[in-house]
Amino acid sequence: MVQTAAQEIVGNNPESGRPAWAGQQMRLDPYGLPHRLVLEGHGGTSYTIDRQGAVMKRRLNCGLPVSMALPAKAFGGIAARAIENADGTITATLELHHHDSDLCVPLLVSDNLDDIAADWHAWSRLLQLPMLIVGSDSIARPIREQLGQIMVEPAIARRKRIASFNMRPWFLRRRKPGMVGEVVKISGEELIARR
Repeated sequence: MVQTAAQEIVGNNPESGRPAWAGQQMRLDPYGLPHRLVLEGHGGTSYTIDRQGAVMKRRLNCGLPVSMALPAKAFGGIAARAIENADGTITATLELHHHDSDLCVPLLVSDNLDDIAADWHAWSRLLQLPMLIVGSDSIARPIREQLGQIMVEPAIARRKRIASFNMRPWFLRRRKPGMVGEVVKISGEELIARR
């Protein structure tokens, strides 16, 4: 599947926080891999995306063709970015986020927030990458704290040991203590039975 974004791309605009490819609607289906995406302008950058990562091909300003294979673990995560348009509407984008903004791979540009949320979760599960959100300062932050595949959350407080009868669990409170009878003291007798 080849998608083409026919727009002039001159690079990311850090002042507006808008990626250069966010000008028109596009969607790559996370369940229809592999995908091939061609962005017109800026050397005709093309991306091939599959479960292992992405391959980026483009022509440098000097005319030299460059091809880079980026494994999925080279990306920081699946980043969502909300951009307010001049008419007041909000456009959201999803991208494979790389610390070098020129290596970020576009996945979705849409106005429908339900589609964006569904694709965000799907891409994150598919590539096993964390979900990131890009703030107005253009810094991507994880929406949940995690250490690899393990979610990091505050520890649950331990249960205090209270000796009070009223605070005991119900199954321990049900039994009533028995009555202790007269204590018989046996002394000086043989305790082993013999015939």
